[in-house]
Amino acid sequence: MFDFTYDGPGPGKGGTGVLSIDGKQVAQQAIPHTTPFAMNLGETLDIGSDTRTAVEPKDYEVPFKFTGTVDKVNFKLGPSQLVSEAQRAEMVRMKARANDN
Repeated sequence: MFDFTYDGPGPGKGGTGVLSIDGKQVAQQAIPHTTPFAMNLGETLDIGSDTRTAVEPKDYEVPFKFTGTVDKVNFKLGPSQLVSEAQRAEMVRMKARANDN
C-alpha cells in the first residue's frame, strides 16, 4: 500500500509517502513537490504497467509491465487536496499567460 499525506492546501505542494507491504511499513519518503496542474491527457493512472512516459527513464523503458500480483487498489481523494476557487482562477490565469508566450 502507498499512502501519501499532502502538505497542502494548494497546488504543487509536497508531502510524505509511506509504502507498506502486508500492513508493515517498509519505506517512508518526503516528496518535495507534486505536479501543480493537470498532466497530458496521454498520461493515465497505470496500475500494473507504465505505457507512456517513464517515472524515471534511467530505471526502465516503457512499455513496462509489473510481473507481480496486484491484489487490490484503493484511491481516496481527501479534502486537503482540493483546490479553492481562488487557486483555480490563478491556474487559469497562469495557463493563459503560458499560451500567450
